[in-house]
Amino acid sequence: MILRLGQIELYVSNLDASEKFYVDTLGFIKVDRTENSLYLRATDEFDTHTLVLTESEEIALANFGLRVSSEEYLDELEALHHEMGIETEMIEGVHPGRGRTLRVAEPSGHPVEFYHSMQQIDVGQGKPGVEKLPMRNTHIFNGIPPVRIDHMNLRVKSVDEAWNYWEKIGFSISEYVQDGDEKFAAWTRAKTSTHDVALVKQEETALHHIAYIVDGVSAVVRTADLLADAGYRDSVEYGPGRHGVSNAFFLYIRDPDGHRIEIYSGDYNRDQDLPPIGWTKEEYDEKGRLWWGPAVPDAFFETTPVNKEWVGSKVNN
Repeated sequence: MILRLGQIELYVSNLDASEKFYVDTLGFIKVDRTENSLYLRATDEFDTHTLVLTESEEIALANFGLRVSSEEYLDELEALHHEMGIETEMIEGVHPGRGRTLRVAEPSGHPVEFYHSMQQIDVGQGKPGVEKLPMRNTHIFNGIPPVRIDHMNLRVKSVDEAWNYWEKIGFSISEYVQDGDEKFAAWTRAKTSTHDVALVKQEETALHHIAYIVDGVSAVVRTADLLADAGYRDSVEYGPGRHGVSNAFFLYIRDPDGHRIEIYSGDYNRDQDLPPIGWTKEEYDEKGRLWWGPAVPDAFFETTPVNKEWVGSKVNN
């Protein structure tokens, strides 16, 4: 089975500027930096990295990774994609510490990597003798800091068609927005929180945002202070506020290349076999997107393109 969203790679224009923003200011932990990529993780994560920033002339979503339950399941997924007529590529050594990886472009055109093996922070590896857990380094943390990766929000031309794929690979819906005869949005998940991958209707295939959880409402608010104090006042785009859908407390910010990050806290957990919660489009516009908070700025509807140089990619914006 698919366990969760595990990793996101973004194309950025300047690693020095990205490191100053993500590491020095927000407080992501710098795991490694190569000639082309910066590897980061949040404070409570056991995976050695969950965010990869790679220098490129193209500013885009490079790909995102979903962790699966076993090496054998990678082979099952490969066969399932072939049954769906989706081209695949099985490769090794994509990123440091990560094992065999199945690459696909899902039907909407988003670049996906499935993997099982991922290097972990050493806490004894199942044997007695733990010095401390990774989150017990508060004396050296800075920034907010981010606690763990949570979800991403994708733009798709048809939510119903996109859901047809995500359902086949084992996801469930926590909440959705119905607009007449079709879905306008669906919050889909592999775990019990509200979503790993949100699907929202838009004419062009794109990324809207990635999201990291922080430690409570006060940390969400503190992020705005932190950015303004550090000279990134214009990076604060929207919020803080409360979503009606998911119940999350949020702040949306932009990195130096315009990638949108949701700083996030307070959604709920609900068993995956329970029926999804449905909103009408009118309800969503009135109180779903925003339960309370500032008005949505026009810039919030801007999106980030996706990597089109991907196995089987049929993106045609």
